[in-house]
Amino acid sequence: LAVGRISRDPSLDLGHRLDYVILQEECETPRALVRFIDFGKLSSAFIGPLNPGFCEVATHLGENWNKAIFSWMCINYKLDSIIHHPAFARTLPSPTQVLFTIMKYFKWAHVGIIASNEDIWMYTAKESATVLRNHGLPVGIVTSVHKGEKGIEDTWNKIKEVNDIKIILLCMHSVLIGGQEQAALLTKALEMGLADGRYIFVPYDTLLYSLPYQNNSFSVFDNDSKLREAYDAVLTITLESGERTFYDAFREAKESGEIIRDLEATQVSPLFGTIYDAIYFMAMAMDSARRKGVRASGINIAEHTKNFSFPGFSHRVETDSCGKGLNNYVILDTDGRGNQLFPTHLLDMSSGSVLSLGQAIHFPNEVPAKPDSSCWFDPDVLCTEG
Repeated sequence: LAVGRISRDPSLDLGHRLDYVILQEECETPRALVRFIDFGKLSSAFIGPLNPGFCEVATHLGENWNKAIFSWMCINYKLDSIIHHPAFARTLPSPTQVLFTIMKYFKWAHVGIIASNEDIWMYTAKESATVLRNHGLPVGIVTSVHKGEKGIEDTWNKIKEVNDIKIILLCMHSVLIGGQEQAALLTKALEMGLADGRYIFVPYDTLLYSLPYQNNSFSVFDNDSKLREAYDAVLTITLESGERTFYDAFREAKESGEIIRDLEATQVSPLFGTIYDAIYFMAMAMDSARRKGVRASGINIAEHTKNFSFPGFSHRVETDSCGKGLNNYVILDTDGRGNQLFPTHLLDMSSGSVLSLGQAIHFPNEVPAKPDSSCWFDPDVLCTEG
């Protein structure tokens, strides 16, 4: 869809016909890397990788091949160094930067991370822990979910042994788009009395796309009162929707005949929109480099990602004068009873500030989590005695 629209976009002058090849990433990280190396001669630029476990190696290879890498999933903060990694560009703000900004606003410093036991999510958990620790935050535990009901119970028992945890980051598919593992994990947390407000559960994957929340009901809660109650302890952070939600944009593309697959919008992950935007982002960079008369090398393309503004799949995509994404994020919350999510706060990425939208967060038992000491968020102060 993105490539087709780019080829018909009269405002873009790429000097080449754009085509794509899908690199099927293996689930195991080492094998995924081998597949990536196979594509060195076939592609002029890369959108990805999906697995943050080999982002750094992929970026080094890209530089060696003089090919740009456009990523929304890579977490490693070292990749943001233009001096060391000039061919790397982010198509979205780093998920951990978004998370850190919100944690700083609420003064929630102590983190626990639970990952699904798939390679991609375990690496996401490890890399996230590294970045948060680099910010000086105490990450008390990083663990993966064990199989079966007993395994989930063991996971929660491990978490309980760690003191002071405020936020539990869930690195797995969101229950809102069909993540069964997260549903089982949250339900077990409720049964064990852990969804009583002592922890704030934050899904990781909704940071990577725009979850349709406006005028949208989530049927996963309809016949599951336990899950609905457990989700009251969850805060969902996602890209702010534009005038249209992801579902609206998908339906429009289907009605216009551009998408011919027989799929309803609700059957498609909103990550579709993120990938679409990343491809358009690359085309905008190629166009910008060409207009400035520079050769379309990997470094030159990655360099020309500044001061963008273009209509993405369901919302505007913008970057500042350094090439950093200015997409806004919202914090969504349920009222503990219904099947809808409501925006409570807006994260304005241009200023790095969190703004209340006038709707209070509904905490379980109506007791907000106690803030941690602000020293955790002051880079010049060492926290002592907790």
